[in-house]
Amino acid sequence: MSAVRAEWTKLRSVPRWVATFLGALVLTVGLSALAASGSTTDANEHPDFVTGPHGDAVTDGFGFAHQAVTGDTTMTVHVTGLARAATERAESGAPGTAVPTTPWTDIAAGITLKAGTEAGSSYVSVLLTGSHGVRLQGDFTHDVAGSAAHGDRWLRLTRTGGTVTGYESADGTSWTRIGALTPAAIPPRAEIGMAVSAAPVLHVSRGGGGSSVGGHPGRASATFEDVTLEPATDGTWQGTAVTMPTPADQPAKVGGSTAPTPRVLTASGDTSTVTGSGKVGPQRPDDDVVEGALLGVVAGLMALICVGVLFGTSEYRRGMIRTTFAATPRRGRVLAAKALVLGGAAFAVSLVAVVVAFVVAVPILQDHGMAPPAFPSPSLGDPAVVRALVLAALFMTGVTLVALAVGMLLRRTAPAITLTIVLLVLPLVAGTILPGTSPRWLMYTTLAGGLATLRAQPPTDTLAEPWALIGPGAGIGVVASYAAVGLALAWWQLRRRDA
Repeated sequence: MSAVRAEWTKLRSVPRWVATFLGALVLTVGLSALAASGSTTDANEHPDFVTGPHGDAVTDGFGFAHQAVTGDTTMTVHVTGLARAATERAESGAPGTAVPTTPWTDIAAGITLKAGTEAGSSYVSVLLTGSHGVRLQGDFTHDVAGSAAHGDRWLRLTRTGGTVTGYESADGTSWTRIGALTPAAIPPRAEIGMAVSAAPVLHVSRGGGGSSVGGHPGRASATFEDVTLEPATDGTWQGTAVTMPTPADQPAKVGGSTAPTPRVLTASGDTSTVTGSGKVGPQRPDDDVVEGALLGVVAGLMALICVGVLFGTSEYRRGMIRTTFAATPRRGRVLAAKALVLGGAAFAVSLVAVVVAFVVAVPILQDHGMAPPAFPSPSLGDPAVVRALVLAALFMTGVTLVALAVGMLLRRTAPAITLTIVLLVLPLVAGTILPGTSPRWLMYTTLAGGLATLRAQPPTDTLAEPWALIGPGAGIGVVASYAAVGLALAWWQLRRRDA
């Protein structure tokens, strides 16, 4: 404890260090506000989305062979032959890197219970996907994983009161419950039937400081056999292409992508083939409001790097390190005390800085177009926002400790500051220039990957910023590794070198 008290006294008794900490706070908040003021989007002025039952931006396009039911009902089908259309496969050689599919963007076929055929209406579906197994999805937000089955599957959807339950089976005899959802707004009289969707196939070209996304509409078909509906109805199956609304100055769209409307339902005896185009799911943009509000972290880091290096080199420059080691002969304890004091102060300042930056910059971003419904409205109570703020503060703290370690290793201020900044900035610049998804591994292995902590949205391949390619956990992990290895090397050098 005496070593910790001594290091704390050193840190707070140097006015320029205290001023630099305050400067880090001001820089973080100021640059975040400045960057927010320079950001603009017209996503809400030219929407290619509708709002779902919860008010979020969604996309809703698929082939639907349906009929009306009232009250409790159970539908069972055997799904086979799910595949993309041959013409789509022929177009798969589009330039750029293919964007990986998710459970929301994979081709899918199954049973859907929906409030109506209007895009954005409440629904629950049990689906067999192309590569993500069986899923129970509802209201564009809920996704429950079933088995990893592919190829063919028996599916069942049961509504009992306000609850809709999904089941799957390999043989139509032994059934496994996937889960149950309570949709927000499905009335007693609703539409139920066979559904097929195929999201647009996207390709992204990255590099040279920018990115562009292109692609072509998706289309898929599936065969449905042994279709039963209980209780039976007098209705007949009707084929409807559920489509997104299209602005008057644009060509017709299917599921949000330009394409001719295919024939939805083809029946032959007891077998039905359904063809669908479009995506059913959330439509949040990859741009992240939280990330946009925290870009000032980069400026704040420059100040914290200076403090971190000086906290390690200043005693060597004045020769006071000998006095420190005389008072505390165990040098590892001195380094641990420095890291603890500096890390605690850096985290406290960083956390205040990112919280204030978020509070200041988010309203500016919303005034410039990053507002609902196209963008979510983040708040300090959102778990994803809390995670981003805490991890961003830890990222800043980790880089500060790396600077301390480099300072202790080099014992010279200017080279140590330069090296630490290069370790952070050079991979960032290289990652912005390199093409495709190659910067992903650069982010996994360098300090620049820590910028992934600023994002509340999931990783994406479509943005120019390279840190968006990885998740926040990976980002903070690589920074923590650098700090741990750097401090370990500094400890090793302290034990073997003269003061």
